[in-house]
Amino acid sequence: MNKAKTMVALDCGNSSFRIVTGQYSEGRIQSEVINQIPNSMVKIGKYYYWNLLHIFNEFKASLKEIVSKKERIDSIGICTWGVDFAFFDKEGHMLSNPLSYRNVIGENQLSKLNGEDEKQMFYETGILCDKINSLYMMAGMKELFPHILSAADKCLMVPDILNYFLTGEMVNEPSELSTTQLMSAKDRQISPTVCEKFGINQNIFCKIGKHGEKIGNVRKDILEEIGADYDIPVICVPSHDTASAVAAIPAEEENFGFISCGTWSLIGTELKEPICNEEVRKANLTNEVGAFGRITLLKNSAGMFIVNQLKKEYDFICKEKTSWNTISDLAEQCNSTAVIDLNDIAFFNPASMSKAIWNYLTESGQVSGEMRWDVLFRTFYDSLARVYAETIRDIEKVTGNNFEKVYIVGGGAASRILLSLSAHYMNKTIVVCYGESTSMGNLSVQLKYFDKELTLPDIRRIIAESYETKTYT
Repeated sequence: MNKAKTMVALDCGNSSFRIVTGQYSEGRIQSEVINQIPNSMVKIGKYYYWNLLHIFNEFKASLKEIVSKKERIDSIGICTWGVDFAFFDKEGHMLSNPLSYRNVIGENQLSKLNGEDEKQMFYETGILCDKINSLYMMAGMKELFPHILSAADKCLMVPDILNYFLTGEMVNEPSELSTTQLMSAKDRQISPTVCEKFGINQNIFCKIGKHGEKIGNVRKDILEEIGADYDIPVICVPSHDTASAVAAIPAEEENFGFISCGTWSLIGTELKEPICNEEVRKANLTNEVGAFGRITLLKNSAGMFIVNQLKKEYDFICKEKTSWNTISDLAEQCNSTAVIDLNDIAFFNPASMSKAIWNYLTESGQVSGEMRWDVLFRTFYDSLARVYAETIRDIEKVTGNNFEKVYIVGGGAASRILLSLSAHYMNKTIVVCYGESTSMGNLSVQLKYFDKELTLPDIRRIIAESYETKTYT
């Protein structure tokens, strides 16, 4: 591929979304964050929703800004968090804003399954039963919002919705679709068995897209709105942010471990085919679909959401916005050895994260007296690093592979205390990847549209040439 290209990535997370441009030339991609805009759930009555119209509106404004600088946009790709979705009627109208997975709807539905049900679901889909999986939200909506389900004709995941708003084309992207637990990781298709078991119409899903292929062109009215007088293709990229981030890992070796540390922590490895056995299931590992049909065998664990909530409370008490360096200093100077189960339901979405953690530590006899912020922060980082080390050992055991290096991507890769504790507990070299790995994976997969011969190893070589990594031992 000789011609230079300018790609645009929307990388949308739970706490913010970034619009990033990627300039490809001479075998390298140079990226630039154009805008970073806060994102958060909106509580209406008893339920949390995502304001998808706000996200889409801000994305269009950023596209207009890029075009106004006389930059030609050659392609667009969109990735977001997983599991959340919305239904559309026969006329293509969205029936409600997507509900957030942090509602308790899914948890209530999952509690109805027994151990044998959960085991069968894992063997059918390769995906562990989890309260955040889309399947349980859909089952709950059948009871709580029957008027929506009765009018529903199609289901789109969050990045699919944004692609649809841009192009008018309804396509389900495979990595995002796998987070529903309605898709079989073995054949990468919607499972009729699961649909039948939960009374979900299999025809509600759309054509499954292929990475590197065009979903459609940006609608004419939007082209006029952003000031572009040429067609802009929207490309099917690994829309689940974890899948895009893993695609951007510049590993030359075939077997490697990775940690994607964002709102959630995804600890895993990449495989050609899923592993569905009792050893994997009992280790709480799951087989998600990644880039170009690869499988990411991983554990989905709590991540930076917990420390982000702690920091918000700490900032309020300090009456100023503290830096992450200050938070690291507090944790590093503390000699506490307290640990918590980060995945305990008490830390899923409490009214006060600091009180939830301190109560847990008090009840478990690890602390006493008045709450200390240095202990809270140290406990979080130490607990997370221990989860990383334990999970990497489990993955090495079930795969039979020993990882010389573990690659880390996501916002948590900027935390020096997390990196040093993780390297210590794992006793491995940690390779710190590009800070915007999700957007880099998104941008680089778009190149496949322009060069059909491009492979995933080719893409990783381009990324390796595009920036330097750092290592912790």
